Amino acid sequence: MILQTLIVAFIVSYIGSIPPGTINVSVMQLAILHKRRAAIFFALAASAVEFVYAGITVQFHIFLNNNDVIADYFRIITSLALIGLGLFNIFSKSTSSSVKVDTKLTGRHGFARGLLLGFLNPMTIPFWLAITTYLENDQWVSVEGYGFWMYLIGLSTGTFCLLFTVNALGKRFVRIADNPFLVHKVPGFLLFGLGVYFLLKLVM
Repeated sequence: MILQTLIVAFIVSYIGSIPPGTINVSVMQLAILHKRRAAIFFALAASAVEFVYAGITVQFHIFLNNNDVIADYFRIITSLALIGLGLFNIFSKSTSSSVKVDTKLTGRHGFARGLLLGFLNPMTIPFWLAITTYLENDQWVSVEGYGFWMYLIGLSTGTFCLLFTVNALGKRFVRIADNPFLVHKVPGFLLFGLGVYFLLKLVM
């Protein structure tokens, strides 16, 4: 189960980091400007912040699960959150060109900027809270004991590998980032479907 937790967390994090945002578009633009060293340090810092945010999220998730009355209501909220995230993605029109970033970075400044933008991206907390609740309730992952650390490692590693992929692809990633069906519709319908499935499972 520990290995499964690591693999599932990695895959979900990798896919979940594809939609255009300040962090992955920053890495893409740094790669295009041939500042690959800065991009790698930037990715490392952003992934480290993801590890911290994910840790806070999972601890909050464990706290909620240990309180039965709160947990019942929270599962309903989680289902609605997944549906909301799905609809947001389905109707989102953001592209790589619509995200404004500052790419005037050197290698040594890349890490500091990655930390800054990572901490200014707190929306990862409700996202991972909803996803973690779903994954654990359907027994895809376990966040107990060593599973907790494997889950965090999987999430942060998935984020880093996606950003490393963006860095490696450079200009070619623009075509992926600007494909609304691939980066918005597909994840959107998946999240919406998971939310509806989770909600129906609770009702039934």
